[in-house]
Amino acid sequence: MDRLRAINYFIKVAELGSFTAAARVIGVPASSISRRIQDLESDLGVSLLLRTTRVVRLTELGNFYLEHVRSGVKTLDYAQDLIKDRAASPSGLLRITATPGFGGVFLIPAVRLLRRKYPDLVVDVELTEQLSDLAGNEVDIAIRATAEPPDRAIAKKLTDETYVLVASKTYLEEYGTPETLSDLQRHKTLLYRGPGRIIYWQAKTDEGWVDVLSSPAFISNIGAELVAEAVDGTGLALVPKWGVTNQLNNGELVAISLQDAELSLTRRASPGIYLLYHKPKYRLNKIKATVDFLFNELTMRSSH
Repeated sequence: MDRLRAINYFIKVAELGSFTAAARVIGVPASSISRRIQDLESDLGVSLLLRTTRVVRLTELGNFYLEHVRSGVKTLDYAQDLIKDRAASPSGLLRITATPGFGGVFLIPAVRLLRRKYPDLVVDVELTEQLSDLAGNEVDIAIRATAEPPDRAIAKKLTDETYVLVASKTYLEEYGTPETLSDLQRHKTLLYRGPGRIIYWQAKTDEGWVDVLSSPAFISNIGAELVAEAVDGTGLALVPKWGVTNQLNNGELVAISLQDAELSLTRRASPGIYLLYHKPKYRLNKIKATVDFLFNELTMRSSH
């Protein structure tokens, strides 16, 4: 008897509650599945399934057996995939999620290079503010801005998430350069819309944190549009420094420092941009190759 095949047949019937449905998924006759499971039951000396004309149900021992063999089969499948994967170049589907701002500026260009280096990889990239479950196998790699990386994930820091107040020279010539927190009240601001709410600016002063009062001229959930509006001279923007490095270097934008406050989009500890993945997956060739490549590429790009 092929015990492993019989166990796989049993697991599928138990999950679907039907020999016919299991046969359709596996691609073999229902009679073959039934015979294999009967051989398994004979070998064990117990009944695993209660068979009626309408439904198939697990016996008490069947439930117990399913609970133990299902995890074992998953472990065997993982080991087989691991060995096959190590013997070949990185290939297969790889799912990555990232925040739209950092992902659009840095990740997408890096992924293009990654795919040229490993053409057998099929990369599925989603740029979203919504958090994905690494533990639940929703994604393989996540790139997030956070002050507290998840305990159960490996977190490689790519860059600091420091914020800088910027404006164009034409805007500052027309409206003046703010020097204090109170000066901001007479300036036009460009605000970011996060998931479900507008992200208002926060200011850290000698007395503690305070909300920044300002007059929004434009609001968007697309960070690149806030930068473009700032370059066009429509207002002040408070953005991650990595998002305006080029504009600061070429003079399109000017960095502004207040005398009495430090501005931020959050009152939490200074966040960073992290590359996150689960340690067991790093054993897979496609994950290891991608993590190593992206970490080197993204740290280099975001530090310039």
